[in-house]
Amino acid sequence: MHEIPSNLKRLLFGMGARWHALMAIVMNFAGLGCLIVGIVGDVSDKVLGLDPTNWFIMAAALWLWALVAWICGYMAAKEG
Repeated sequence: MHEIPSNLKRLLFGMGARWHALMAIVMNFAGLGCLIVGIVGDVSDKVLGLDPTNWFIMAAALWLWALVAWICGYMAAKEG
């Protein structure tokens, strides 16, 4: 596998491996919060800001975004 040129590392990995890993954790907790609000809203048959389906979609989107951030952080740490 070829090494990534140093002028592209900043473009690909942004703030660095530690920042991406931290953002992945934050987004996972935000997604968990959205999931809980969606479940509570669905059980109580009330609209808590958004419909419960929208909360579930937002939780899935945050989880996928966190996964991408974690992979980017992993690759940044691997590249050094």
